[in-house]
Amino acid sequence: MKSQAITLGRVGILLPVAAIIPVIGFLAGLAALVLLLISHYYFSKVYEKPVIFNSALTGTIVQVGANLIGGIVIAIAVGTTAVSLSLQDPETFDIPELTSVIFGSGVTIAGTIILLAGAIVALYFIYKALSNLAGQSGVNLFKTAGLLYFIGAIALVIGIGALVIFAAWIVHIIAYFSIPYETESAAAQS
Repeated sequence: MKSQAITLGRVGILLPVAAIIPVIGFLAGLAALVLLLISHYYFSKVYEKPVIFNSALTGTIVQVGANLIGGIVIAIAVGTTAVSLSLQDPETFDIPELTSVIFGSGVTIAGTIILLAGAIVALYFIYKALSNLAGQSGVNLFKTAGLLYFIGAIALVIGIGALVIFAAWIVHIIAYFSIPYETESAAAQS
């Protein structure tokens, strides 16, 4: 079961590379979430630590929920602005005015806050899952990746969070490729 967890995790952590392909990128991201959750589930069974899976599941649900709610709120703000500006005279239509109305709207700010708060809370739970996985597997890079994800979520507020999250993803890849495969019989003997 550990080898399945490692294989699924390795495939899942590498799938976001497909995000550069327009339509397939979204599906690859969704598949990556599912594979990583299944990997965490198997790890939680192997190490008999349900907190590994429970924390990963909670973080994923929070992130998906915040993205949906925040995205809907921002879409409503943009849609409302577009409708109100479409009722104006086309000759007075001004792109800078459109941008200032969209980004100056309280609804847009609320949607952005929902997205940021969701990312911070979700990546805290991912940090907990990866910390527990690091403790059980002996690969401390998992804890480092989780900490970098969490710090990156907080740093999104000041604009450098995406770089930190990218670095966390690289460390997460290295962590999955650092964990050794063990045969089921070798694990049972120890």
